[in-house]
Amino acid sequence: MAPALPIIFMHGWAFDPTVWEQTRAALGPMETRCLDFGFFSPRADLDLPARPYVGVGHSLGALWLLRHHGPHCRGLLLINGFSRFGAGPDFADGISPRIIARMRTGLRHAPEGMLRTFRQRAGIDTPVPPHIACDRLEQGLAALMDMDCRPDLRHAPCPVNVMAGTHDAIAPPGLTRACFPPHGPVPTRWLDAGHLLPLTHAADCARAITDLTRRIPPP
Repeated sequence: MAPALPIIFMHGWAFDPTVWEQTRAALGPMETRCLDFGFFSPRADLDLPARPYVGVGHSLGALWLLRHHGPHCRGLLLINGFSRFGAGPDFADGISPRIIARMRTGLRHAPEGMLRTFRQRAGIDTPVPPHIACDRLEQGLAALMDMDCRPDLRHAPCPVNVMAGTHDAIAPPGLTRACFPPHGPVPTRWLDAGHLLPLTHAADCARAITDLTRRIPPP
């Protein structure tokens, strides 16, 4: 029987916890909870549990969990994720800082339009949620530009699995392979899909979560 570990979800940039609704429904009675960067909420909720859990992050949420998962994490599933996003002198496969800088400019001057364009590129055309928290969104962009979690990945004390889309326009396959080399220690499952696997392939995400928890020894 799978260990009864709670599943803790963290969403990506320009999204909110609703991105996990289909995946959580597919998990059935499993105990789940969503954290929230607060991009469209009155406040953020970044409190990880003080007991064993499995972390599941999408995009920026995957990067954040790599940095903050802590000693109670028993496994990580990174969906459309990366250990570093922004390019640098030793990371040529990252996204150009110029692109992230343009996003920051758009966020400051026309946040709703900029967010709508980004979400469309990611693969969703629903309205941007109200109550845009530009300060927290800008902090998220700073993390995407500067946060390097490659050391965190190397020293992770728990299993790390990756799911990626072969047509991901936000975190392209070259970025994924640079973060998680094909013959390295972190297994990557590729799907014929884009950047929003929790929405387009919720059942696959749920199966990957269940498979991961079944391989984790009971607490």
